[in-house]
This record gives sequence, structure tokens and C-alpha cells, in this order.
Amino acid sequence: MITLKNGFVVPYNKDFDVFCKDLMASIVTESRKSAESRPQDEGLSPNELFLKEVMDNCIFVTHQLFEIAKEREDFSRFIITGFLFNSIICCLPTLSGSQPADDPKGQNRIH
Repeated sequence: MITLKNGFVVPYNKDFDVFCKDLMASIVTESRKSAESRPQDEGLSPNELFLKEVMDNCIFVTHQLFEIAKEREDFSRFIITGFLFNSIICCLPTLSGSQPADDPKGQNRIH
């Protein structure tokens, strides 16, 4: 399980896609709640507060994953590989329009 900054717990699921989706959704939902409950006198806009909370939660989760890695390296490799894969999949729409410098005609473009 992974705990967010505010104490919210995301249970581990052996199905990485489910775990990743739950973790990301929880980070967004709980970060939004935390940002909305923070005082506005910090000089940050609501969006900036939200992004700060998201980053803080990401740092907090990453720290936990590194601690888990000390005991269960296989789990941490699985998690890191899954996050990388899911990040790429999420970015495919924007990556599909790009061309590597060594492929000027777009022959190796992802379609």
C-alpha cells in the first residue's frame, strides 16, 4: 500500500493497470482536496496550489517506493517499468506527431 501526504491509503493491486489508475486518481483527488483547504494567502493561485500538492504527493510516493525497493527490488522494478510504460501511453497522442531528427520523412512515426 502507498500512503499519500494527507494519510489517504492506496492499496496495492497485483494488476498494475488498476493500481496505477487508482494511485494516479487518488493523487489528483486528494491533492485537489488539500489545495482547496489551504489558505489562499500564500500568494499562489488555486491551480498553483493544486500543482504544488500534486508534486508534494509525487515526492512522498516516490520516497515510499524507494523504501519498498530496499526490501523488494522486484516490486520496485515492476512499479517503475509500469509507470514509465503508462506515461508513454498517455503521451502517445502528442508523441505521434513528432519526428525524430534522424527520421525527417516520418517513416518510423508511431501511428
